[in-house]
Amino acid sequence: MQRSFWEKKAQTFPRFKKGAEDTLEILTFFQDQGVDFRDKVVFDIGCGNGRFALEIAFLAKKVIGSDISTNMLAFLEEDAKTLGLDNIRTLHTDWVDFDVASLEEKIDIAFASMTPALNNKQGLLKAINLSEQGLCYVGWGRLRECEFLAKILSQHNITLLLPKGLPNVLEWLQEEGYKQPKYLYRKADFTYQAPIQKAIDDIVWHVSIHEGEPNLHLIEEYVRQNERDGQITYTHSREVGIAFIPKKSSKKA
Repeated sequence: MQRSFWEKKAQTFPRFKKGAEDTLEILTFFQDQGVDFRDKVVFDIGCGNGRFALEIAFLAKKVIGSDISTNMLAFLEEDAKTLGLDNIRTLHTDWVDFDVASLEEKIDIAFASMTPALNNKQGLLKAINLSEQGLCYVGWGRLRECEFLAKILSQHNITLLLPKGLPNVLEWLQEEGYKQPKYLYRKADFTYQAPIQKAIDDIVWHVSIHEGEPNLHLIEEYVRQNERDGQITYTHSREVGIAFIPKKSSKKA
């Protein structure tokens, strides 16, 4: 079911923008921790439509991007071609089922950003052990607030969830005897704006991803009550957590 949700989401997901400030700030954090993408083979887990994979590809020897959504990967491949990047390979796979041993090349650096694939300890450890150097991790932080979404979700008896993220990752690493990595919490608020029908479709998606049954009449009424000049606009307050988790030096002897 998750696969179908992300196939649908891909249709309206923001496309890659080279040199986006927030993307470069996150990559700079990793570079400050000694991560050097130049001439490396990088594996991006849950790469989506390539926000990081494409940016890293300008530096790396090769980028392998995996995702459960064929639509996301198709957009990534399309943008790579437009950008003249021929060092990207995509894999349509679920991280849980992916056989690491099937890889033909050595992976230098693993990368994962805002992916449900690492929402459990097993998925996280698999990602850390994938590469020679370690994992560049970007996930949810300690905050997610959105009054607009919270209200319509509550009418479906759903609470807007803060997904598992860096706080959980730090706990799992401690449980497994890893040293605490250097990490950063970063505000990542954004303003959502969309025409009425897209706003309706997005709310349907949010209800579904929270494992609820969308009440289309209720959603349409809610959107029309809140539209201004045919647009829906609201603020989503959130925080992301960023950490580089080294493979070789993280476990205690």
